[in-house]
Amino acid sequence: MSWRGKRFGPMTPKEMNDFLAGPWLARVACLKPDGWPYVVPCWYHWDGIAFYVVPRARSAWAHYIARDPRVSLVVDEPEPPIRKVMCEGTGVVLEAAVGPYLENGEPSLWNLIGERYTGPRYLGERAAEYRGSVNREPCWTIKIVPRRITTWQGFGWHHRYVHPELHEGADTKPVTDAGGQAQS
Repeated sequence: MSWRGKRFGPMTPKEMNDFLAGPWLARVACLKPDGWPYVVPCWYHWDGIAFYVVPRARSAWAHYIARDPRVSLVVDEPEPPIRKVMCEGTGVVLEAAVGPYLENGEPSLWNLIGERYTGPRYLGERAAEYRGSVNREPCWTIKIVPRRITTWQGFGWHHRYVHPELHEGADTKPVTDAGGQAQS
């Protein structure tokens, strides 16, 4: 049972924040001008209220979000116990293709995010080495303000996916495992 997770169901806010502090990539989905979806994996920073992503200046998806701010984002864990956070929100452009330092000499927001959060989280002690090699290119800072967040943890099924008529004598509970067995 341990490989399936300690419990099945939505995460508490603390569980979600702890999970989002992990080494996972986000996948950001936005809309291209022709209406087709565009999905890109990227580093992110979660501040407890919103997600921050930092596309490079020439990233198509930054331009797509600037044009149409409707975005979805998912952060998930590829191995059991399978935790995931799904966000539907609005992409707000805070900085559009600016360098690491602003005209007033202050660091750009994306530069601060990289220095304080994403660099250390994703690269550990190699963060400074990596950042030194790329920290002259312009980037965007996009804040994704959640409209809706859905979470899940554990390798089990939510009751809405279960067909009770297929489980003889089954008393469907809010959450069941993959075999239809009720979980507490």
